[in-house]
Amino acid sequence: MQMEDPNLAIRPDFSSEDFLDACQQLTNDVVDDDQAARILGTLWDIQNTKDVQRWNVHKDEETQLARDQANQAVEELAEWQHCWQDEEEAAHAEECKKNKTKYAPIPDIKVPSGPVNIPAPYATCKLKKGKYSLMLLKSDNGQHVWVPASNTRDKSAVIKDEDLTWEQFGKASVHLLSAMWEHDWQKDRIDMHLKFWTALEVHPWRRSSRNHLKQVLLLYQSQQLLYKAQPQALSQAEPS
Repeated sequence: MQMEDPNLAIRPDFSSEDFLDACQQLTNDVVDDDQAARILGTLWDIQNTKDVQRWNVHKDEETQLARDQANQAVEELAEWQHCWQDEEEAAHAEECKKNKTKYAPIPDIKVPSGPVNIPAPYATCKLKKGKYSLMLLKSDNGQHVWVPASNTRDKSAVIKDEDLTWEQFGKASVHLLSAMWEHDWQKDRIDMHLKFWTALEVHPWRRSSRNHLKQVLLLYQSQQLLYKAQPQALSQAEPS
């Protein structure tokens, strides 16, 4: 296959001295030099037309081959992405199966303004499993530090959630939110806790002059967060 595009070729001047020998091969008593030059030009045109046709066919084949290869590459990429997505979905499904609490749907429910029956809690699990881990205030040489309940062996050195002051509770919730981010909790789970705690902060009982109502809210949150779902039906009664 020729390397240069014959479509761009320019017919030579066969009447020039460069083609004098070629013309003499064609001249005789009937054909003079001018006629010989025209004959050479016609032969060149015929050959160039054939070269152009072959060139165009070859280029069309090259173009189609490149198109087919591109389409194949796109199909292979799509197939790879589909397989990768299937693997990701399977891995996520397995993760959800192992850690059901972490991926359970979060209902958008308000904090109760009346008495609520709170069932007994089950054992807590690690944050990386997607389950709530109590955050306790530990007194160490007169200073308070925040630690997960599962890391604390000396139970006499900690303050349970329900026994925290509201100031301590505010700090504890911030530390727990940070721990959730570190353990790759889903955003809706983190938002749920933030929304829940914010609702407690603005609850009427939070500003009540009756201290036992404030303590009820702290007790409520300490027990409620041990369950898969957040508060059930939360706005029935008014504080009394």
